[in-house]
Order: sequence, then C-alpha cells, then structure tokens
Amino acid sequence: MSMKCIYEASSGLEAHMISNLLQQEEIKCLVDGEYLQGGAGELQAMNMVRVLVDESDYAKAREILSTWESTQLENEDRPTPKNKSSGIGAGLVVGLLVGAGATFIAYNSPVRQGGVDYNNDGKLLEKWMSRDNRIISAELDRNLDGKVDAIHKYNRKGTIYKTELDENFDGFFESVVTYERGNPALQESDLNNDGVTDYRIHYTNGIFHEVEIIGPDSNSPKKIQSYDMNKLVSSKFDSDGDGVFEEIHEYDYFEEIKY
Repeated sequence: MSMKCIYEASSGLEAHMISNLLQQEEIKCLVDGEYLQGGAGELQAMNMVRVLVDESDYAKAREILSTWESTQLENEDRPTPKNKSSGIGAGLVVGLLVGAGATFIAYNSPVRQGGVDYNNDGKLLEKWMSRDNRIISAELDRNLDGKVDAIHKYNRKGTIYKTELDENFDGFFESVVTYERGNPALQESDLNNDGVTDYRIHYTNGIFHEVEIIGPDSNSPKKIQSYDMNKLVSSKFDSDGDGVFEEIHEYDYFEEIKY
C-alpha cells in the first residue's frame, strides 16, 4: 500500500484530530513523525507531524479537508462579541477541548497490527500490536506450529516490562519475565503446572547470575546455582528442606566440582 501525505500538522494532537476526521469517513490514516517531533524539541512547530492516506483515497480525503478548512475560515470571519469574560471563557473552552481530545485519543485510538513472516507461508510468526504508533505487545510463534508461545508487553513509553513464555510449546505459559530499564530482571516459572512458582532466574543488568530451584512444599529454594559469564561457578543444596544448605560446591572453568 502506497501512502501519501494529505496534511502537515504542527502537533501530534492536531494530526490525530485530522486523522479522526478522515476515519469518520472510512478513510484509513497513519500519523507519521509524532515521536520525532517530540524528541526534536525546538522543531515542534515546524510541521513535522504528517497525516498519511492511501493514494487511492487521496482525492476523497482532499475534498473532505477542503470542506473542513472552508468551514474553519467561515468561523474565523464571524465577529466575536467582546466582553470582559470572553477571553477567559475561550481559554476554558480550548482547555477542555484539548484535554478531552487527548483523553479520547489515549483510550480510543485504533490498534494496528504488523509483523514478520519468516518462512514465507503467508502467516505472521511475529505479530506486533501498536496504538498511536507505539508498540503495545508482540506475539511470537517460535516453533512454527501456528500457536503463540511468547508474548512481550510494552508500557506507554514503548519499553518492554513483561514477557510470558511457553517454553515446551504445550499451550501453557509457565514462565513470566519482568524487566528493569528494558533488561530482564527476574524470571519465575511454574514448571509442573500446579500454579506455584518452582523455578527462578535472577538477572543483573540483563545478565543471568543465579538460578533457584524451589522445594515442593515451601517457597524456600532447595538448590541455588550461581553463574558468571554463563558458566556455573558454585551451588548450594538443602537436602532435608530445613532452610540450611548442607552441600556447597564450587566449579572450575569446565564446570567440574573443585570441592
């Protein structure tokens, strides 16, 4: 689909208002450049936010906007009664409209989908959902069985905050990864599908450094394994479940027990 610029706006809010106007007439739109504008600082008033439409809809969209623009000009030409409260009243109305418009956009913008078909079979193996040009989630089919087995979720800043995983492709999402600053911080898994966490992986700055295997009858770890540069360096084992680690081992470069 070839897209063509139909309108250049001075702000993201104005662009979304134009987009909503056209969508009411069943014309699909795309707001482009909204976040470039937001990060450009001094360039915010330089018409960098564009509203794009499909080339086949361009003529219809142009006609709609021409009618809308002429209506705006007529309204501007009308004399406005002047009184002491007119400026305050206008400011309140504008403030209410802007606030209502921003709230409407935040909660009612359409969700768009895109993705990647890695094996060219016509099915998306990686599917992205976005709203207001911000990614909100991604679903993956990693083993090509037609079922989603990984779901990434993103906050309003576009930063990943959670991943749900089905690591053995049985349809049950047994693992949840939480993130800090975009890096994995903790993975908790229910490997036997009994509803209780029995396996944890801890990360520092996105690098895993510790694995906890939880005992079946408590939340305390039965075994803790420590890693450095992806290699096992030490382990502790609580053989009787009393919270005391009776067996402690350290490992060499080849992960053989040193003692």
